[in-house]
Amino acid sequence: MEIVVRVLGIAALFCGVISFQFQKHKGIMLCKMVSEFLFAVQYFLLGAYSGGLMDLISGARNLLFFKLVQKKKSTLPVILGFSALILVLGYLSWEGAVSLLPVAAKLITTVSYGMKNERLLRLITLPSCLCWIAYNAVIGTWEAMFTDLLSLGSILIALCKFDLKKAEKPPRQAD
Repeated sequence: MEIVVRVLGIAALFCGVISFQFQKHKGIMLCKMVSEFLFAVQYFLLGAYSGGLMDLISGARNLLFFKLVQKKKSTLPVILGFSALILVLGYLSWEGAVSLLPVAAKLITTVSYGMKNERLLRLITLPSCLCWIAYNAVIGTWEAMFTDLLSLGSILIALCKFDLKKAEKPPRQAD
């Protein structure tokens, strides 16, 4: 069983880290969806039910965000609905103060992933990574902790690669 838990974590790690290297919302959401479903299974197998529930509903949330953004529809109802669901599930799966970390992380990403602006999505996701790093350190899943450390780096690289380059481009001169 230990090997299955670790393999799931490593597969989720890979999907989670590469997700921020996609320039468009679609690629980010689809990779994050797969990563979160894999981590949900890993958390459940480890008995970390708060983290498992948060990642399970987040995978579904990401699929909805992907579809809504693709259709150019408002994500606000999904943000509000999933935020309420996260709070309820956080209460129901309460394992002490440590449960606040995945709840806070998922509330942050529920707002950020619902944004159509990829730059804001990346920036607002940064504090979520810090919450998950702390949670994973407490429950002892190194793959997930390492994923969030790498995700921090991946977000910063993507911000430089996609967003700072845009800001540095000089305006076109009229002929």
